[in-house]
Amino acid sequence: MGYLKLPESLRQELAKEYGILLAGSPVENAARAIELFMRKCPPKVIVVGDFTLKTLIDHGFVPDLAIYDRKTKRSGFWNIDLPPSCTVKNPPGTITDEAFSAIKVALESKGRNSIYVEGEEDLLSIPAILLSPVGSVVVYGMPDRGMVLVEADSETKNRVRSILDRFERVE
Repeated sequence: MGYLKLPESLRQELAKEYGILLAGSPVENAARAIELFMRKCPPKVIVVGDFTLKTLIDHGFVPDLAIYDRKTKRSGFWNIDLPPSCTVKNPPGTITDEAFSAIKVALESKGRNSIYVEGEEDLLSIPAILLSPVGSVVVYGMPDRGMVLVEADSETKNRVRSILDRFERVE
């Protein structure tokens, strides 16, 4: 199995948020996000990242799909009280075929799932947006800035597909 590698030319573009940035405290962000989930009733809520996931779980919300690597800012060890449905390898700066496939399978299933990533989960919000049902919400953290909520509508999916098409394919 191969992988997609993030080219240097896309790093700045991916540093921008592609949805609603919640820039309050973690407690405020969690409350606002959960209120939005309850109001919109998206088909799926996908959370990518340990700090964001732990914050939402601590406030009583468990997503349909959680993707985490037990690290924040590439260090430390986070104890997420959510056993993984599967474990995938995904080195920094990549999206492996294995991770892409695991996200697809998890999103096609009926129950809640969690994917533990050996490596780094940062870029996995891209396939999560692309593969989630239209109207789903993907949530990820922006270190030192807040929490980003992205609605997976057709426009966002097209933008994400265009970004993914510029990754370098490695077999």
